[in-house]
Formats: sequence, C-alpha cells, structure tokens
Amino acid sequence: MRCWKNIGLPDFLKIDNELSFRGSNKYPRSFGMVIKLCLYYGIVPVFIPLGEPWRNGVIEHFNDTYSKKFFRRQWFNSYAHLKRQSKNFQRFHNRHHRYSCLKGKTPNEFTQSDGFVPMTLGPNTKLPVLDQIPDGNIILIRFIRSDRMLDIFGEKFKASKDLVYSYVKAVIVTEIHQLQVYLGDDLVQTFDYQLPI
Repeated sequence: MRCWKNIGLPDFLKIDNELSFRGSNKYPRSFGMVIKLCLYYGIVPVFIPLGEPWRNGVIEHFNDTYSKKFFRRQWFNSYAHLKRQSKNFQRFHNRHHRYSCLKGKTPNEFTQSDGFVPMTLGPNTKLPVLDQIPDGNIILIRFIRSDRMLDIFGEKFKASKDLVYSYVKAVIVTEIHQLQVYLGDDLVQTFDYQLPI
C-alpha cells in the first residue's frame, strides 16, 4: 500500500506463487490478503508459471541489488534502524538506478515523465477490512504437461488434451465463481469454482 500511495495503483500485479501471496495450502480458495487487497482496489493479480522465477526478472534483479548493495553491506542494530535505512536506500535507488523496462529511465524520471498521472491511494488510506473476497479476476499462467493437470493454487483440474504442452491463462472470475481457461485469446474450457461466502 505504501508503494501504491507513492507511485500509483497498477492495472496488474505480477507475482510468483509463494504461499504468502496466494493464501493457504489447506484452503486454496480462501485467498490471502494480497489477492483480496488487489481485487478490492481493482488490480488484477497475475501469477507467473510455477517454477519459472525468471518471469519476474525485474523484481528479482531489484532484490539482488537490494541484497548486495544495501542489506549485506551494513549492520542494523534494530528493526526500526533497518526500516529507516531501507527508506534511504529506496530514495537513492529511485534517483540513480536505470531500468530497460522503464526505457532507460530511473523510477523517479519515469514517474515525472510527461503524461504520467497515476491514480494513487491517499496518504492516510488504511488497510481495509476484507472479510469477503471482492469481485474481480485472478490470472494464473500455467504450462500444461502430458498429465493434463492444471494446477490452481495446489488444486488440480483436468485440462483438455488439446492444451498439452501449451501455456494457458487460467482466470478465476470471483463474481461468477468460475475458472476460465484461455489459449491465447480463445476461451477453451471452463470449470465451476465455488468460493467461500
């Protein structure tokens, strides 16, 4: 939320399949706070294929930079000290580190570009109470192997034989409790996907 207050709300949030992002192994359809928060603000969470961390190359590169140039280079005497220094590093990073995905600009240069008007959260926005799953879409990119199993947060669905050795886009549509499977732009399969109420 701090990021969304500073640089704006994204249309999509690409994340890996780490348990803390998705929710629960025991209750895979209950969804965690990250998914619920995205849906609440109209952001579509997009989960990369299982076992393919290079699909999140930009954030993996940042994590490596953060670790090598900040975290491993100093001693922190408290968590509060770490948070203060991390904010300092973030300010330095956003002024000096250039990214090809930002067309060679630093994060600060990109956000100050002509025409960039992000929709941000107000500075006093608090974490909303999310008792229920908001309406929206959750996208999972998955590779279908010869066993035809489509893995949705640990649950297995039998994919069509025509999808073997293909990447598919599985979309959980929370409003209608449905799992839709796309090959390219074509809807090729649907499953009931009842969510907890």
